Amino acid sequence: MNVGEDKGRIVTDLIHEAKPEVMLELGGYCGYSTILFADAQRAAGGKRYYSLERSPKFAKVIETLVEIAGLSDFVEMVVGPSNEGIRILHIAGKVKKIDMMFLDHYKPAYTTDLKLCESLGLIQRGTILAADNVIKPGNPPYLEYVRSSVEEKRKRLLEQGKKDTESFSDRAAKQYGDVEELSLVVKGNPEIVYESRLVNSFEPTGVPDGIEITKCVEVSA
Repeated sequence: MNVGEDKGRIVTDLIHEAKPEVMLELGGYCGYSTILFADAQRAAGGKRYYSLERSPKFAKVIETLVEIAGLSDFVEMVVGPSNEGIRILHIAGKVKKIDMMFLDHYKPAYTTDLKLCESLGLIQRGTILAADNVIKPGNPPYLEYVRSSVEEKRKRLLEQGKKDTESFSDRAAKQYGDVEELSLVVKGNPEIVYESRLVNSFEPTGVPDGIEITKCVEVSA
């Protein structure tokens, strides 16, 4: 579903305040958030907006709308699984630091993709994360991770937990027709210190939801 006007405003306000040079979007759907956020980022002096969308059909829709919106020279589409897209951008040297990232894709992949970004060194001091749908349908593993202390993450890294998909409803786990394969071997960087807060809002349908706003404030030695 589209992020909508209410939650969209939360993110555009963040963009205007933080002025990210490089922004990633995980899950573009039909392009509403892509156009809204890329336009705000460009107006704030940003350099590049990357939209990662697993569906070639949706990606084609996004590309068409981006062209109509006059953002083709600013937005780059990356089609395929989000973890592969992140690696491609890193290996190509296109993304060395993520200034802001909007997460609105496969819910169980929020945490694993964030850990991948951490492991690649893309999450640095000042990086801002905006995670949608943390109330509806909810994302307990992600909220637990970004709200945990360094000590808690170190301890959890030593423990064998359950697969990330096990904490979600069957509908969320099979969002794309089946349970998506996750990169569970990526451990992330437990030394990253986050400050995280929930901003309550609403879905376009009027259903209560919220966005978790998280900022990297330190990377412990």
